[in-house]
Amino acid sequence: MFSPSIGVENDFLWGRQFLSRHTRFPGTYNSYRAIIERLLLWSWISERKSVLTLNRSDFGRFCSFCEQPPESWIGGGRRARFVNTNSGRVQNDSWRPFDASGQAGSDNYKPFTGTIRQVQSISSSFFNFLHANDAAAVNPVVMSRSKNGRADKRHQPSRHLLTPEQISTVIDVLERLAVIDATLERPLFIVAATVYMCLHGTDLASTDSYCPTMSCFVMEEDNWWFIIDRPGSSPHKLSVPSHFLPYLKRYRISRGLLPLPGRNEGEPLLHSNRGRLGLCERHIREVVSDALKQVHSDISEREGNCADWNMLLSSNMRFLKDSGAKMAALTHSPYELQRNLRSESLAYTYGRYYADS
Repeated sequence: MFSPSIGVENDFLWGRQFLSRHTRFPGTYNSYRAIIERLLLWSWISERKSVLTLNRSDFGRFCSFCEQPPESWIGGGRRARFVNTNSGRVQNDSWRPFDASGQAGSDNYKPFTGTIRQVQSISSSFFNFLHANDAAAVNPVVMSRSKNGRADKRHQPSRHLLTPEQISTVIDVLERLAVIDATLERPLFIVAATVYMCLHGTDLASTDSYCPTMSCFVMEEDNWWFIIDRPGSSPHKLSVPSHFLPYLKRYRISRGLLPLPGRNEGEPLLHSNRGRLGLCERHIREVVSDALKQVHSDISEREGNCADWNMLLSSNMRFLKDSGAKMAALTHSPYELQRNLRSESLAYTYGRYYADS
């Protein structure tokens, strides 16, 4: 597909090495990967050249490209990059580098406020890394930045998140559906944990070396806490709000367990409907996506064609977490929310969840 003269494999190896330095926080890694991925693909496909040879004019065109990518580069929702088939693991033809979900009308895609600034920042870090390792002669980002380095906020869409009332409706519908179909207790638990505790999919997911258990929930001094202690990451202790506990109880009861966990309980936090212990992050995302589509179907049947709920069809766990954080901002201080989100920047937390409140 690519000319050998481009040096695609060499670019890929440099990109992978750079990303390996940013794996501590899953959210940070995903942001870095998305932008480096777009930069590499754009350089190979649109410019037909190695990313190591990009200059100031090239990078300026890349920023313009990110502001208005071709329709063929835009997807209506997040998709896995690869899928498993009978022939093995293959590329997913439905995956696209840009995701228009959460926007009103993907036909007029615009980057969210701060996206171009993030493109500049992450790309600059990447080129500094390349320059420090004698792989690239210059950092084209520094030369192409505007005077203040800020993204143009004109015409950039705001993020459409669920309101507190909509969150309540989603939870209520899932509760009602779970009474009819007990297998929906699991997605109800996951969705409630995401919006009320602002958990990431990785916080609940199992890997080859780690499987979170019910003992992650700990009672100390009459308060419940959720302990995240994944290998290779710093441990975190998150407060469990009282309004989440009913969902923990009903999920445990649906699995034949006591309503609340005991100390050192080794029961896996999640398991498949067939009894397999633990769920990977991708499986968790699929469970949540399917449940939100069921909620949308239920609301549509009862209330008719409701455009306000179409966002559920392309929603993901990040969308739910952000919606929950925006709701928590109404009753929590920025410092408290920053701690619960495990964000490194108080300014980022304030700007994202309080500035428009």
